[in-house]
Amino acid sequence: MFVHKERLEYVLEREDYLSEAVLRTEIDRLFLAAWHPVALTVDLPNDGDFITLDLVGRPLILRRHAGRLHAYLNVCSHRHCMLTELPRGNSPKLACQYHGWEYQASGRVDKVPDGGCFKPFDRENASLRVFPVETCGELVFVRLATEGPDLRSWLGDWHERITTAFAAPYRCNWRYAADFDCNWKIPVENTVETYHLPLVHPTTLGGFGLIPEEAQKHWLEDRSTTLVFDLGKESEPVKKQRQVVGWLGGGTTTDQYVHHHVFPNVVFTFSDLFTYCQVYLPTGPTTSRTLAWMFSLDGTKRNPFARVIARLAARHGVKANTAIQKEDASVFSAQQKGITATPFRGCIGTREERIWCFHDYLKRALS
Repeated sequence: MFVHKERLEYVLEREDYLSEAVLRTEIDRLFLAAWHPVALTVDLPNDGDFITLDLVGRPLILRRHAGRLHAYLNVCSHRHCMLTELPRGNSPKLACQYHGWEYQASGRVDKVPDGGCFKPFDRENASLRVFPVETCGELVFVRLATEGPDLRSWLGDWHERITTAFAAPYRCNWRYAADFDCNWKIPVENTVETYHLPLVHPTTLGGFGLIPEEAQKHWLEDRSTTLVFDLGKESEPVKKQRQVVGWLGGGTTTDQYVHHHVFPNVVFTFSDLFTYCQVYLPTGPTTSRTLAWMFSLDGTKRNPFARVIARLAARHGVKANTAIQKEDASVFSAQQKGITATPFRGCIGTREERIWCFHDYLKRALS
């Protein structure tokens, strides 16, 4: 059921999708203190493994040392060269590619070639910038602010569910990264409403049509919204899904699809066979980037039949999610162009009320 019974006014202004100044404020007040999923623990299995990435304009290096994950600004404190431009690799030392300054896991300088020419050496102000890192299941999260809530507090009551849904007996079978010609809020708005399914997803989700109000329930909270969709216990797809879960030893089924949006930019979905995490990041006022990971039920049974079923289920999920992402992305630039040109404010239907809640959060957080 929907929370609201009448249409809602559009909260955001046109400039909220176009302005460099608005984006700077969003980064300062929303993105720095937020936790962002950036990788999986399996991406860095060994000591010395590292990956590099850009997170809202900050170049980062994520590295494993002595079994623990650490995140640093990927900039040497000497003369500001990036420590490395490799996307991933393994190195015994955390060192700069330019002059060879080496750093400890804490970020403190460890070794400076010809260090005598830097006397008196200001070691306290020569450390790397360090960022908090935490994991939830196999998901690796980074926070850009030094101070702030830990990941468990950030995710709230969902922390335990996310921990179990993104680890064995589920396994990552699909990753996705894409750049969009639109403001970061446009794909977020798209993912929290089902109104577009019939037209945008004709080959995938369009078969659901406009989901009846009585088959879904919305929760609108201060820092998140949730959709729970009852798939129908007697529908043929649900019966098949229940059968597959049984073959894999996946336990009790819920016959539901759950979509949870943690403000401002992280989405989790849960079903009996698949779980999904996606983050949306601004790369400019009218450009954005997304990263996503899909986990499928690998199960607890290890017989040959179960192995084949797990692979087939994963293949089906990969094919469906790839198509869904492509279909969604097909309308993002068109909406950005429309927002740029429109003289109208727009409106939000009750079916889209999760967008209104997201907008209300933005206005409260940025005011």
